[in-house]
Amino acid sequence: MKKLTIFVTAALLSMSFNSMAFTLAGTPLVLDQDAFRYCAGAKNINVCMERYLLIHKSDKK
Repeated sequence: MKKLTIFVTAALLSMSFNSMAFTLAGTPLVLDQDAFRYCAGAKNINVCMERYLLIHKSDKK
């Protein structure tokens, strides 16, 4: 039962990251799973996400 609770909590948390990412201007920001994998161990997630977007800006076009 404890494992099921942990799994459900982790699933809900991961869904909330995708739906609640906003920029400072209040506009929604959609980030792919690769960005989260890239920044998984980062100390500052915001700086890492900005860096990821700068590095992979040409890949998205």
